[in-house]
Amino acid sequence: MRNLLIIFFAVVAMAVVYVFQLREAWLTRDLTYESAREGYVSHDEILPAVFARSEILIYAADAGTVSFIVPDGKRAQKGETVARVDGRETRYLTAPAAGLVCARTDGLEEILTPAALLEADLAELFARCGGAEEAAFKGNPAGTPAAAEEDTPPAEERSFVQTGRAAGKIINNLQPVWAYIAAGNTQGVLKGDRLFINVDGTVRACTVERVGAPGLGLVVSFPQYINSVTNTRVKEVGWRKETPTHGVVVPAAALFAQGEEVGVYAIESGIINFRRVKILDRNESFASVDNLQSGYTVVTNPRDGLQGVSAASY
Repeated sequence: MRNLLIIFFAVVAMAVVYVFQLREAWLTRDLTYESAREGYVSHDEILPAVFARSEILIYAADAGTVSFIVPDGKRAQKGETVARVDGRETRYLTAPAAGLVCARTDGLEEILTPAALLEADLAELFARCGGAEEAAFKGNPAGTPAAAEEDTPPAEERSFVQTGRAAGKIINNLQPVWAYIAAGNTQGVLKGDRLFINVDGTVRACTVERVGAPGLGLVVSFPQYINSVTNTRVKEVGWRKETPTHGVVVPAAALFAQGEEVGVYAIESGIINFRRVKILDRNESFASVDNLQSGYTVVTNPRDGLQGVSAASY
């Protein structure tokens, strides 16, 4: 009888352990994790922008097949041979000025210029651009006139150029870049103000050169050329309106409320434990928190019941 009781309790204990393991496996079956890190939480308003560069077209004297000798994005000196046109006879194209060689044209080189952004009626200017402003507001990566697209298709799709047409262009990368930023709310912004704009992950200072009429955004100038705008004229930028908050940064999705307390589930010695934190700042994606050290691994899709659960699957 005693042996039967021992066997019974052993079976019950094994069953309890098995059920507990099943529960843990179910609770942690699809958890995702990320490490807390030292960093900043910023508040950037994401806006489309249209960039204007100092560009000079390279025209072909005769019709023929174009072959560029200097690759896209490489700098050429004034007068340097950059391409050849094979037609009735072979012609060589030289750089009309020093700058970056670009085999792609969009028909806006002589229309959308820094001077035009500063002086022209913005509504009329973008009407002449065949929808560049509309493309900017929609975040469309191309805002070129239909006629220009027909005349000068992308370099990778053409090998023939007509007499007198643009075969490519030179971009002066020693001249500053200007941009029209499609900001809906420009209240309080004045000409000469200094703004901070995030372009492709790099925050750059720029100067407000013009504040458009309500709904017509801003025109700004950057003190130097921006290499990442060489191959595109329209892209999204971030207008940094507040000073970023420094601290230990975790994904905003990792924050979890237990009653009136807010915290994160952090892994300590292989066990998931709730750590109460103080939120210093947050945006849609990240939160800067106190009472958590950098390097801790946190659960980014928390749920009830994780306290004390093994993170063996981590």
